[in-house]
Amino acid sequence: MTTTPDLTHAQRRKASLSESATGCVEVAFIPGDLVAVRHRKDVSKPAHVYPVADWTIFQNRLRGLVPAELSRIVVTIAKVSVLLSDSPGAVDPTPFAGADSEWEKLFEEIYFGMWT
Repeated sequence: MTTTPDLTHAQRRKASLSESATGCVEVAFIPGDLVAVRHRKDVSKPAHVYPVADWTIFQNRLRGLVPAELSRIVVTIAKVSVLLSDSPGAVDPTPFAGADSEWEKLFEEIYFGMWT
């Protein structure tokens, strides 16, 4: 994960399956071939920022196209939350927690190829 750039004017996108306008997971493609991921419910926490290449590998991992060990982005789904974090040894292993239903909608769209 890299240092969070200014996301004030970033064009964010959420999963189209998301039922919540305020509790959604947002993804923004930003200059420098980066992608910023955050949970809109808690914007006080910095977004996780990854190179687009790492985000692409993560999406392909969710689709079952690449093995988990090739993805630096790790997702852990617990009973009431989802943690998005960098793999061990990455720059910042701080997990990013969010509501499980909103993350699941994003992951579902990625899995079924509805998110590109």
